[in-house]
Amino acid sequence: MIKTIKYTLLSLFAFSVFTNCQKDDVVIAEVEAMVSEPGDLLNQTFPLNKIRVEGNGLEGLQKITLDDKINVSFNPTYNSDKSFIFTIPFDDKLGSRFGVQPITFVTGKGSVTKNIEILQPVPTIVKTNPAVAKPGFSLEIEGTWFYNVSAVKLGGTSIQYTVASPNTIIINLPANAVSGSDLAITTPGGTVKKTIQFETVVLVADFDGGGTRPGTGWNAYGDVATFSANTSGGPTGNYASFSWAGSQANGYNGSSGGNGGGPGVSFLNSTSTDASRAFIDIDVSASVSGANFAIQLNTIDNVNYGYNFKVTDINWATKTIKITDFKDNYGYGGNAATTLDVSKINEIKIGVVQGDSPNPTTIKFDNIKVRYQ
Repeated sequence: MIKTIKYTLLSLFAFSVFTNCQKDDVVIAEVEAMVSEPGDLLNQTFPLNKIRVEGNGLEGLQKITLDDKINVSFNPTYNSDKSFIFTIPFDDKLGSRFGVQPITFVTGKGSVTKNIEILQPVPTIVKTNPAVAKPGFSLEIEGTWFYNVSAVKLGGTSIQYTVASPNTIIINLPANAVSGSDLAITTPGGTVKKTIQFETVVLVADFDGGGTRPGTGWNAYGDVATFSANTSGGPTGNYASFSWAGSQANGYNGSSGGNGGGPGVSFLNSTSTDASRAFIDIDVSASVSGANFAIQLNTIDNVNYGYNFKVTDINWATKTIKITDFKDNYGYGGNAATTLDVSKINEIKIGVVQGDSPNPTTIKFDNIKVRYQ
């Protein structure tokens, strides 16, 4: 009887040891590390980066859930008992966010939940629209990661802005904004900067007293019949009117507000030299269809550049002229002003092409501007 009890106890002990060994051999899902690629961030990552999960019991990956709500896709090909790889998604519509959040992995060996921190990337600026900004107007900034924007500064000064989307910010440019200023956008992810080039707009004359060559300084010459630099009833107030009545005594005509005192008193600064970036805007009208405007610049490097165009609609309209469309020999030569140093322009002359305009002709002009992009 005693031997029987002894053998029974030994059997129970052996069974217990065997069972415990079996339990020790059971593999469950364990995550030891989540490594961000590229780099070596541990249990942290940026959106859209790959994550390498390391541990045990990871074979047979069935599901990944981020922040208890976002199903994460993965490629089962890159799955073993020791590791697998997936990409961290980021989608506003799915509720993606930055910060520490749970991530759950379901494998063939069970389920395991860990915490991972999604870091906010540094924002980027891809482009501006328009490409060349205008002081006093809005500017659209296109880029990435415009989340939680805390400041937008231009030249170190805070400016008004609206975050239209994570990829778009609309800023209001001050009227006194200076070309070449740095635009800085700051988020929790960091600060991105971009140098903003502004369009330079120089008012030559509005014939209401404004401009670098105001109407009071304008005079006509040559075969002019009448000229007035303060005719009322223009698109924005007074305008200049120039009449030609068929005279050929001099063979030429024109009007000008002068050169501001000569070389060195140009419309643009000395660094604005590229003709392809320079334009003249002018509001024009005429008494008759077919009136032929003659626009000329001051003599530059012994060359007389001009641009001639006919008016077919006598109503007021704004004419934009590329400086590169000017030609030598008062507009009749074969050489375009593509290499002209536009920083040397200090005078704009306006008249009638006598040999190709109806007789009589009255041309009207207003709001002359020089623009440089």
